[in-house]
Amino acid sequence: MMDHTGRQPDRLFLRRSQTGLSLVELMISLTIGLVLLAGITTLIVQQSGARREMEKSGRQIENGRYAMEILRGDIEHAGFYGEYATPGNAIYQTPDPCETTINLQGWDPPASVVVPVPIQGVAAAEATPAGCAATIADRQPDTAMLTVRRTASATIDPADVVAASGVTYLQVSRCDADTQQTQLAQAAFTLRLKDCATPAPLRGYIVRTYYVSTGATLKMAEFANGILKTESLVDGIENMQFEYGIDTTDDGAPDSYTAAPTAAQWENVMAVRVYLLARNNETTAGYTDAKIYNLGAAASAVAPGGAFKRHVYTQVVRATNPSGRRE
Repeated sequence: MMDHTGRQPDRLFLRRSQTGLSLVELMISLTIGLVLLAGITTLIVQQSGARREMEKSGRQIENGRYAMEILRGDIEHAGFYGEYATPGNAIYQTPDPCETTINLQGWDPPASVVVPVPIQGVAAAEATPAGCAATIADRQPDTAMLTVRRTASATIDPADVVAASGVTYLQVSRCDADTQQTQLAQAAFTLRLKDCATPAPLRGYIVRTYYVSTGATLKMAEFANGILKTESLVDGIENMQFEYGIDTTDDGAPDSYTAAPTAAQWENVMAVRVYLLARNNETTAGYTDAKIYNLGAAASAVAPGGAFKRHVYTQVVRATNPSGRRE
């Protein structure tokens, strides 16, 4: 019964207003929250994985592009000797790519016009040259090697040469009275310009041999300062093959391609077809590479397998200097 103060209705009202979630409702809410949290977490993980794969693919593309750019630049400049235009009666030599002795580099003795071939290679099936055995001990089996020879674009006055520097220079004669056309040396330069009085300028001599190491890295063995030094250039390069464009009609254009030219064919190389197999630096979880990669006639069925994602880069590069002299 209510009294005249109305207290009993107030107590009923308070009891009815103090309501909350039941245990079942609370469990349902927690379950929904956990499901949403799991979904968000899964989405974040998937996005992170996709981003990592994009980053790995981006690095692989950049490595392949950069490696091709390095090779293209040196092939295009192979045979650049400044003012010297190789005469038609030149006798071409194929010295060891890793030779460091000056008089064994294949240049002109006084008796005849002798020059080294500007482009020289070692096919995948061929052994590493004897002179390179110590320097290039980590060559990846079944990969090719490429050697290019040229001079630097900048000249130096013979008077500015420091005899003890060990730098090898090529000097080209313009004087009819000189007994030889070229001189490869580190000191005592004797060739002259057309006035037969001024010493002819010098250009640094460059010999670079490119190869792929067992660590999937493009490396370069360079003859510099009288010694041979090795440098890592681009990682993620797993295989490298070459096909050489041979000019048989003396017009500066390749008539056929071969991966293993004969000793007599190296002087007729006018272009190089480059094949690079680049891979990601890291494996991809759950991925198996079942592809077969075309790396030219010499290695047409390369199937490395594993969990690395790969891509082949191919380009034909013209040897501008040898081909230009025949046009």
